[in-house]
Amino acid sequence: QRPPITYQLPIEGFDFQYRLTDGAVKTRREQTEEDYLRDNETLIPVGKPFPWGYTIVYNIVDPHQPLNFNKALADELQATKKVWHFDYFEQPQKVYGLTFFKANNGIDPRTNQPWQDNIAGPDILMSKNAQGEIKTYIRCDFIGEVQQCEHQFYLDNLPILISITYNRHYLKLWQQTEKNIASILDSWVVTDKGALIKKQAGKV
Repeated sequence: QRPPITYQLPIEGFDFQYRLTDGAVKTRREQTEEDYLRDNETLIPVGKPFPWGYTIVYNIVDPHQPLNFNKALADELQATKKVWHFDYFEQPQKVYGLTFFKANNGIDPRTNQPWQDNIAGPDILMSKNAQGEIKTYIRCDFIGEVQQCEHQFYLDNLPILISITYNRHYLKLWQQTEKNIASILDSWVVTDKGALIKKQAGKV
């Protein structure tokens, strides 16, 4: 017997399109929907960076799950070494304030030449808080005409995991992206009857 649908039911997850350049959210029958369609038609065919990121918000239902990526990084480094037989190396210079790990220092161990594909070893970038918890975890392609990043992060005030995929051209905006999405999600909190408590953040 399904329970009645109310605003008290937990949400497993939802998704939306977010514009990295100005913090807009694609909304149906609004200007942003027209912008998204126009960008699809005009930017992608000529190889220009697509400014929209596909965003998924996951509800963390396990109260014992740590809200950081420390284990995810350790598992990825171990799996890469075991399966692909190379290590990741932390680079001396940070990238946009992010700690940067490069697969085998940028050299394909099979050829001893720079990587020609990076299916096994995307760039890894991350940021820790003062407690040493990895709160931002980003994996980016570094080869090909279109280089994508999968950017995952946790919020301190909500038990949710956010994942956004976007063109690597916009990696430099990672901090503002996290800040804007946090504000957008906070503005979507509703009353028991479904009314917005705050003004919706994000241009529409």
